[in-house]
Amino acid sequence: MSTIVTNTITGLTAATSVTMPTTTKIGATAIVSASAGSATIIAEGGTVVTNIQQGLAKQWLNWDGATTIADSFNTTSATDTASGDTTITIANDMASINFAVSALSKSNDNGGTRMATMQFPANQTAIAAGTYRMHCQYDNTTLRDAEMQTASVLGDLA
Repeated sequence: MSTIVTNTITGLTAATSVTMPTTTKIGATAIVSASAGSATIIAEGGTVVTNIQQGLAKQWLNWDGATTIADSFNTTSATDTASGDTTITIANDMASINFAVSALSKSNDNGGTRMATMQFPANQTAIAAGTYRMHCQYDNTTLRDAEMQTASVLGDLA
């Protein structure tokens, strides 16, 4: 076995592009390149693989339930549609309407259990690849802004 020790690898055709074999090991971890920039990695147990792109959140945010975003990724805005009703706009759209949203909410007033749900209000006739609406409500279904809400989207980017 040969060993190459270097600080820099430069591509032959393009200085910033180096072609690697379809399966590349980094230490004991094998990364397998698939089509369209997709890659899989062998899980901790060594027998199961996971698709790296499929397992990453494509959009997330932490906001006050109205319009103030504390932190986010791939998020354009949070629009306060009504009390407990926020429209989230994704900066880089999803590939289709077939994406998953997970959400949580927290209230400081102990006024009852809050529940964050993805909703399809009557005036929203279809899901869009670039927006979704979140409702935050008491356990009795009364909509109300929470002091902190979080949401994340999983799926394929366009």
